[in-house]
This record gives sequence, structure tokens and C-alpha cells, in this order.
Amino acid sequence: AGKPVLCEKPFTINAGQARSVVDLARSKNLPLLEAIWTRFLPHIHLMQHIIERGDLGEILTVSADHGQYLPREKAARLWEPALGGGALLDLGIYSITLAHLVLGAPEKIISDVTKTDEGVDLQTSMIFHYQNGAQAILTCTMANRTAITATIAGSKARLELDASFYAPTSMRLITRDGDVTEYPNTYIGHGLREEAVEFARMVRAGEIESPLMPHSRTIEIMELMDSVRREHGVIYPGE
Repeated sequence: AGKPVLCEKPFTINAGQARSVVDLARSKNLPLLEAIWTRFLPHIHLMQHIIERGDLGEILTVSADHGQYLPREKAARLWEPALGGGALLDLGIYSITLAHLVLGAPEKIISDVTKTDEGVDLQTSMIFHYQNGAQAILTCTMANRTAITATIAGSKARLELDASFYAPTSMRLITRDGDVTEYPNTYIGHGLREEAVEFARMVRAGEIESPLMPHSRTIEIMELMDSVRREHGVIYPGE
């Protein structure tokens, strides 16, 4: 149709589909952006600034959990393989996105999955291993509501992101000596507008991808989720 697209996460069902969509957008020179709203929020920009100025030191541990109580009667789509159901693609993507933003792509993944009778993942746990020895411990579940917090720990300090870490929230920096710097949540509103603001900027500027969420990152995160699903036999129709 020749229209710019802001596409809700998960961008597609798998990385192959994501590549096809990206290739099509590039061939038509059209703006395309994954609407993973966390990536555009002010507290995430602040988190990156804190990391980049070295306040945490060498980062060796990231932990993030995202659990929501989503029974079939409340969220029927998430229980259907034909509709890309399961905790990983809808909830775990937030934990993975945070780890990927901080540490990049892992060299190895260890994971465990509890499947529903329908064959989607009810809950998934992952440990991402990185070349420098860093680890990311990531969990997601649609069986119950968890704390939905995240921690980024380095050699000098750790940064704690309060619930819900993927939405506008408060944070605190705690040094190795116990000194605490609070970063309160001063955001007004829900936060979804930030991805729309970035998309509008792209359209006005004639850019087909955003430096905040480039196509390569969208595809790489889809590849990570593909790998976890494939290991545990969570396969969607048509794959």
C-alpha cells in the first residue's frame, strides 16, 4: 500500500518473517519501526546515559522478570499457537530487549520452558552468556504476576528498575559502598506516545529506520526468541 508502518511487538512470528518485512520496506524506501515502546522511554535513555558515563563499571549481570496473570478467558490469543501465543513473544520480549540493549547478543543461551497443552510456552526462563563472562537472567510467565523489576549490576554499582521496568518507572543507583541515588518517576502519561513521536520524526525526516530501534536489532531479538522456541519445540503453524 506504500504506507509507513509502526508495527506492534512482536514484530512478526519469527526472524524469517521479520527479514521479509524489512526487505519489503527497504525496497519501497518506506519508514518501518517496531513498536517496542520500552526502547523509547525517558528512563531507558537515562539508564543508557548512566551506563555510558561509567557509573556502573563493567556490567556482568542483568536480571529482568515479566510475569502477568493471563488465563485463557482473559487473553485467549496468547494460548493459540496459530496466533503466535505464549509468554515469550508477548512478555519475554521486554526482558530480552533490556538485556540486548545493555549487553548485546549473547554467545550462548540456556533455557527452560513450561508448555501449555496447546503447545505454547506458559513460562520461560533464560540465561544469556556473553563472551566477557557476563550473564543475563531473564524470565517470563503468563501463569502469575511477578515483581516485573530489573537490575543491572556492574563492578562499581547496580541500577535497580522498579515495577514495571518496561514502562515509565523509578530507578535507583546503589554503589558498592551502599550510597544511593534515587531517580524518581516524573513521567506524565502512559508512555506509548514516545514511540509515536520517534516514528513521526522518521517520517518527517524521510528515514526508513530509527537509530533507537534499527531493523538489525529487531531481527536479532527475533532470532534469539526463535532459538529458545526451537530448542523446546514451541513451533507455530507454517514454520
